[in-house]
Amino acid sequence: MNPTAPPQNAIDCLQVILDATASKNYELFTTVGDAAYKAGITQEMFDDVSDHLGSRLQNGYSITYFGDLKQGDDLIYLWKLSFADGGDEFVARMAMNGDKVAGIFIV
Repeated sequence: MNPTAPPQNAIDCLQVILDATASKNYELFTTVGDAAYKAGITQEMFDDVSDHLGSRLQNGYSITYFGDLKQGDDLIYLWKLSFADGGDEFVARMAMNGDKVAGIFIV
């Protein structure tokens, strides 16, 4: 686990995912993913998450990097997602295979 800093590509991919979620832009959301990511996260699934998190993201948030770990062929990056409204925080778990996102899970 590397708690210091993730590679810039991982940061950029997470930022695209959060920007796409805030703006409810599914097409943008899919640009950072591999084929399995694109097939596994449907428009309906994306819309549900965007409906839940979009306005909170638009009102301001911060991310804190927790670290990374290796699972199979993927590197998993973990962040804390905090919101300006002071409400519940989440953990973002993003799997990357090479330079593409293989999955994102926000809990």
